[in-house]
Amino acid sequence: MSLSPAFLDELRLRTTLSALIGKQVKLTRAGREWKACCPFHNEKTPSFTVSDEKGFYHCFGCSAHGDAIRWLTDARGLSFIDAVKELADAAGMQLPAPDPRAAERQDRL
Repeated sequence: MSLSPAFLDELRLRTTLSALIGKQVKLTRAGREWKACCPFHNEKTPSFTVSDEKGFYHCFGCSAHGDAIRWLTDARGLSFIDAVKELADAAGMQLPAPDPRAAERQDRL
């Protein structure tokens, strides 16, 4: 299945990253961002930040970094397409119909 960059951008815009990550990690407000101890490595001092404004999370301790799709693939072990489907359902978006020409091109390869 081929997903357009425009569809993925709209999906990211409709997803509140702090709400998504906050389902699994206890986030604390820190100015315009959120902070927490990183869920990807052990630490005592929070170095994991989430920015709804910028649309990504970042850990200054282990360099984990990503958007909503990456969060679901890394933290929950979902495949890319399953992560997109889950976010689309939550955002009230429908996945675009598969392009039959793309399937034909794939079959020829």
